[in-house]
Amino acid sequence: MSPTMPVTPSSNALTAFADLPARAIECKFLFDRDLYTSCHVQVPDVGQRLSAVYVDNQFYSFFKVIASAQKALEIMARLGKRDDKMAITLTKQGYAIWTHEPNAQYAPPVHQSNHRIYPVFGPKTCLLLTDSQMYELCRLQVPDMTKPLAAITYQNRHFSIFKRDSDATKLLEVAAKLARRGDNTLVTFTDQVYILGLLEPNGRVL
Repeated sequence: MSPTMPVTPSSNALTAFADLPARAIECKFLFDRDLYTSCHVQVPDVGQRLSAVYVDNQFYSFFKVIASAQKALEIMARLGKRDDKMAITLTKQGYAIWTHEPNAQYAPPVHQSNHRIYPVFGPKTCLLLTDSQMYELCRLQVPDMTKPLAAITYQNRHFSIFKRDSDATKLLEVAAKLARRGDNTLVTFTDQVYILGLLEPNGRVL
């Protein structure tokens, strides 16, 4: 499916979000084709149909394709100051960014008005934290581990640091696999260092 032109903000318009406070972004890493359904939707106040993906009973409309993982995360960080739910898929050209459309309605193919869209169950959502002031580093004691773990605390939830990497591509590959496995994950990215955290529900901060 060739995405139609996005109605979400252009790259230039993203500069308007620069002064807005950072927010946590809930992201679906849809790196396997069976994790979502491609479709079209109609949204309020937009005349044309939008290309979209459907997962977990939610629609995400196409924003743009970015060649590198690093640049895709940078754009999502800026876009996330307005849209706090996104999805990202893999294409031959790079990473496709999709923004959540809570009021979207499924638009069936023009000549198949009775066509239905069926539920697709995707991976766990990954939290993206783009500002170091949003979280705290700590030491965490978890059951069955004798030594404490380096960890991140966010809103009273504790995530052990699973991986640090300066390569965004490698880190996102691991994050996507963990999310598909059903793990609750968190990714921070500041100063070109990417950290992947894994939720420790029984962890205790030291």
